[in-house]
Amino acid sequence: MTSRQFLLIVAIAQGMLFVALVILIILNRWIRLRRRAKVNPRQIELDAVMQRWALGQASQDEVLRALARLPVPIAIDALVTWSARVASERWQELSRGLESQWWARAVRANSRSARWWKRLDCARFLSVAATPRDIGRVRQLLRDPHPAVELAAATTLERVDSPVLVAAALDQLPFLGPTVQAYYASVLKRARPAVLRHLQHLFRRQGDPRLPRIVEFAGRLEEPVLREPFTTLATHPEAEVRTQVARALGKFPHAESVAALGFLVQDEAWPVRAQAARSLGMIADPSTLPALREALRDTEWWVRLRAALALTRFGAGGRNALLEAEVGPHAEARDMAGLVLGLSLQALSEYAA
Repeated sequence: MTSRQFLLIVAIAQGMLFVALVILIILNRWIRLRRRAKVNPRQIELDAVMQRWALGQASQDEVLRALARLPVPIAIDALVTWSARVASERWQELSRGLESQWWARAVRANSRSARWWKRLDCARFLSVAATPRDIGRVRQLLRDPHPAVELAAATTLERVDSPVLVAAALDQLPFLGPTVQAYYASVLKRARPAVLRHLQHLFRRQGDPRLPRIVEFAGRLEEPVLREPFTTLATHPEAEVRTQVARALGKFPHAESVAALGFLVQDEAWPVRAQAARSLGMIADPSTLPALREALRDTEWWVRLRAALALTRFGAGGRNALLEAEVGPHAEARDMAGLVLGLSLQALSEYAA
């Protein structure tokens, strides 16, 4: 066989594979269109039934039959969409009715599936149709290694009032990424009583290595009842805990918060001092101006930056302090004041946030 013949065979094989790929794409498109044509009328029927059921003009059995005629992923999408439009009491009745449906039992069984997208379907379904009997499943899904499953499972806490699930979600916090943790905060705000009780219990574990992440999360809740535990932790021996406390106290304007921040802005660890200066700017208590003037002469650049940005929140008093520092004897404070005074209003609003 010559090299030309070999290349010809390779070209023919590649051409055949290309034709096969084109045929596969066309077939896939055709199958999807046929499936959509078959499913669309059922979706339209379900929407009509759900609308009539929400108005009290259709029975729950009609809704369950319409759901059973749809593919499972589409049925779950429909439940997620309609869950926000129906009153809570009627939706709870539908959730109990779904327990007896064969397809709902199959979805629940997917909580232990090896495929993450199956577990995601289960988590999404339970986020809108969970009952007290599903607490064990949801608890397992809250520990899932896939972030999408964790997020979907966390949404269940809005529907099921369970201290067990709240505790499980909070126990997972130290192991979550920032994005997932922020979403957990938004979800757990709706389960405040149980969350606050468990957080206050966790705050008492002074030696818990998870405490910094727990304090960081608690600060996102901005719940006034947590102010006192935060001020108590201002003297914690671990610098990371004090850093998170200093960051959180800026959201709690109170005399005790100001006193704690006045102590933290002189901390031996510079991250603590930087976050305390930032929080003093958020509260903007005039009595803390001397502390921020002093922080403007700190040996650490980040602390000086935070102090200067904080002073911009004090109005005329803060601006005068920066102008004095700009012509003062301390070189580093002078440079930082000049830097911040030269920023535009848009830049200040972004950096001082």
